[in-house]
Amino acid sequence: AIGLAIATRRILLSLGIGIVLGALLYTQWNVFESVSLVAEVAGGLIIAEGAIAEEMYILVFVVLLGVLTSFIYISGGIHAFSDWAITKVRTRFQAQLVPFVLSLVICFDDAFSCLVGGNVSRTITDKYRISRAKLSYIVDSTAAPDIILMPISGWAAFIAATMTGILNRNEVTEYSGYEAFLWSIPTNYYAITAILFVFAVAYFGLNFGPMRKHERRAVEEGELVDTSHGPVPGEADRDLPTREDGKVRDLVVPVATLIGVTVILALWIGISNAEGAITPMQVLANTDVIISLFYGGLIACAVAGAMLLLKRTPANQVARAGLAGIRSMLVAAAVLFLAWITAEIITLLGIGEYLAGMINTDLAIALLPAILFVLACFISFSIGSTFGTFGLILPIAAQIVVAVDPSLLIPAFGAVLAGAIFGDHTSPLSDTTILSAIGSGIQLIDHTTTQLPYAL
Repeated sequence: AIGLAIATRRILLSLGIGIVLGALLYTQWNVFESVSLVAEVAGGLIIAEGAIAEEMYILVFVVLLGVLTSFIYISGGIHAFSDWAITKVRTRFQAQLVPFVLSLVICFDDAFSCLVGGNVSRTITDKYRISRAKLSYIVDSTAAPDIILMPISGWAAFIAATMTGILNRNEVTEYSGYEAFLWSIPTNYYAITAILFVFAVAYFGLNFGPMRKHERRAVEEGELVDTSHGPVPGEADRDLPTREDGKVRDLVVPVATLIGVTVILALWIGISNAEGAITPMQVLANTDVIISLFYGGLIACAVAGAMLLLKRTPANQVARAGLAGIRSMLVAAAVLFLAWITAEIITLLGIGEYLAGMINTDLAIALLPAILFVLACFISFSIGSTFGTFGLILPIAAQIVVAVDPSLLIPAFGAVLAGAIFGDHTSPLSDTTILSAIGSGIQLIDHTTTQLPYAL
C-alpha cells in the first residue's frame, strides 16, 4: 500500500489494493472469507460494542471542519484575519512560528492539534507564500513530539497505565509507571530533536528533498499546493461568494467556540468519570477528547452559521457553503477510513508480533535501546498506530531488558516511545499524518513524501 501510494500518488487505490491483499493473505486466498473479513473490520469501525465507534466521531468532525472553513470563508473572516495578521507577522520566519507555537500550546490531543493548528495557521502562512507542505510538516512534527514529552496529556495517561502493568508483571518496584514515563522523557531523543529541528528549519529556511520544489513553487509562482494530484482536502470553494464586510471576529469567534467547547467538555467528562481524588492525570485518563471534538465542531458550525444569518446572508448561500464544505472533505474522510481498515488488517496479520519476535537476548546489551528504537520505528511505520506500537513493543522491551540489565529499562522505554513517534510522523496509515494533511490543506501523499526526509 505504501509503495503503491508513493509510486502512483493515488492513495485511495493504493489503500484499497493493500486491504484486498491483506485480507486474502489472512484468509489464505479464500475470496468469500476475505470479503467477509473486510466487511467485519469496516463494520467494527462504524459500530463497536453496540455503540457508534469513536472513529465515526472523528470522520464527522473532519467533515464539520470543512463546513466550518466554508462558513468562515464566505463570511469574509479569512480575508479580514489575513489583513490583520499581516500587521503583526512581518516575516516568513514569524509566519512559520504561528503553527509551531499553536501546536506546542495545544498539547493535550494530537488529532485536535493537527486539525486546528493547520486550519488556523494557513490563513497566515498562505499570505507569506509558505507552501502547504512546509505547513503540514511543521504541524505534524511539532504536535506528537510535544504531546509525548508533556507530563500531563492523554498520551501520558495511556503510557503511564501501560508501564504500570509492565512493571507489575516484571516485579519492578523501584518506581511507579508514571515515574517511569517521567524519567523516560529525557531519553526520548527523537521527539526532542524533532521539535528543535522544526524551529531550525523555519529559522534557517532549510529546504531539501521534495520540499525544495514545493517551497520554490510557492515563493516564485504563488502556488501553495500541487493541485495536479486532485482536489485539496478542506479547501473552501473559491467560487463561493464572500462578504465584503468581513471582520476578524468572523474567524476568531467560531474557532474560539470550537476550542472552548472542546476543552470544557473534555474537562467535564474527565471530572465526571474520575474515581477518588480528582487529579489532572485522573481527568485525562477518564476523558473523551474525540466526543468533545465532535460536539465542539457541531456547536462551532452552528455559531458560524448563525453569525452569517444574523448578517442577513441568504439562507441558500449558507446552505451552499455547507455542502461545499462537506464535499471538500469527502476524499479525506475516505482516505482516513481506508487507512483504519488497512491498519486493522495489518494488526490481524501479526506483522508487529513477527518483527518483535526477531529480537532476542543474545544481542549486545549496549545496543538494545538502539535496536528497540529501530524496531519501534519500523513497526509504527508499518502499522500506522502509535498506541499499537506502545502496547506491543513496551512489554517485549521490558521482558528483554529486565532479563539482561534492568538499569537499561528507562532508556529502553524512551527508545520505544521515540521510535513510535517516528512512525507516527512518516506512515501514510497514521491518523496524525492524515489529519495534519487535512488540517493544512494538502494531499496526503505530498505531505508524506516531503516530511519523510526531515523525519529521517
